Amino acid sequence: MADGNLLLQPSDSAETNGDETELEQLREQRDFWRSLFGDLVDEFPEPVVVVDDDGTITHWNDAHVEMTGITKNDAVGNKAMNVIGTDGVDETLAEEIARKGEPVREDKIRSGESDGDSWHIRAAGTPLRSPDGESIGAFEYVSIVTDLVEQRKELERIQTAISETVEGAVGDLLAAAETNAETTEEVDNLAEEQVENLVEVRNEMESLSATVEEISASAEEVSSQSEAAAELAEESKDATGEIVTMIDDVRGATDTLSESSRNLEQRMEEIDKVVDVIDQIADETNLLAVNANIQAAQVDAGAEGFGVVADEVKELADQSKEEVETIEDIVDDVSENTTETIESVETTISRVDDAIERARMVDDKQSEIKSAVEEANTGIEQIAGATDDQAATAEEVATMLGRSVDQIEDVSDEIETLAETNDKQAEKVREVRDDVRDLESDLS
Repeated sequence: MADGNLLLQPSDSAETNGDETELEQLREQRDFWRSLFGDLVDEFPEPVVVVDDDGTITHWNDAHVEMTGITKNDAVGNKAMNVIGTDGVDETLAEEIARKGEPVREDKIRSGESDGDSWHIRAAGTPLRSPDGESIGAFEYVSIVTDLVEQRKELERIQTAISETVEGAVGDLLAAAETNAETTEEVDNLAEEQVENLVEVRNEMESLSATVEEISASAEEVSSQSEAAAELAEESKDATGEIVTMIDDVRGATDTLSESSRNLEQRMEEIDKVVDVIDQIADETNLLAVNANIQAAQVDAGAEGFGVVADEVKELADQSKEEVETIEDIVDDVSENTTETIESVETTISRVDDAIERARMVDDKQSEIKSAVEEANTGIEQIAGATDDQAATAEEVATMLGRSVDQIEDVSDEIETLAETNDKQAEKVREVRDDVRDLESDLS
């Protein structure tokens, strides 16, 4: 079969039939199918080589020429092993197919270089059989998968880059998710702590509001008491004025008493002088009576009546002297009492002056107290108004804190939801990473 004619060989039985017409028809059919097979090989889009059962190349198309650079003349009629043989093997794929009589499709891709360009091919073939089913050759075609291989390599490169990018992105996402989870947990803890603090502050503000209201009530009560004190201070000032007036009257009466006492003292001095004169007269009268008695004794009996008169005068002089002594004692007592009265009046005047000064000081102090009470009352009214405002503000702050607590509790709930979402996202990211790894494994 070195002539390269593999298809529709006429059988010996046809020639022995002697039927020239039938033989001619068989030849025409042979030539037709031979030409058709040749056209199939030539027009096949992939490189094709056909060998007979001896391994000799019978067909070699232009695609094979383009791929290997070996012309048809250099290939056809030569052993396939000599034309396209590979070191380390004993037969080509076409020869193996023809020998085994079974179709073969290579799983491995063969690669090489031609004129500095890389090429990648994968061969497949099927046996050619005679009418009785005997393998008489093989039809081998080569699939040029250079673009596919290069695309696959590019795909692998891109896939590797994507995998690395995804790994990096996933790592970053996981790290961010973990950081976010930690931050979320910290924020959640902080929110809970803030809720507790705000609840405590709200309670304190409510207590403060109650306390401020009590202070406001106390301030109002103190304001009322201060008004009463102001009224009492006004009344005390009026009473003090009356006391000062009364003391002034006493001072005037005391001055009058002092003047009268001094006049009495002068009168007592005059009385004392009169008493001295009377006492002197009594002494002189007594002396005259003594002289009269002496004279009566010297004269005659007719002078007895004169002696009696002298005795009576003497008696009267003695009585006058006794009365004078009594008057002197009375005058001394009155004088002493007058002196004491004058001293007492002077002391009284001094104390009245002190009382007047103190009363005036009290009056001044009462005026100051009244002014101070009025100022205190004004301040207390302002404090009462301020505490009312503070109570309202504290109540408003407590309400705002209550709202803030509710809002922070809502934020805390949202943070918990965010944490759950973050965990789900992290799990999805891990799934994406695993899917990418699985895809990379499948592509490999």
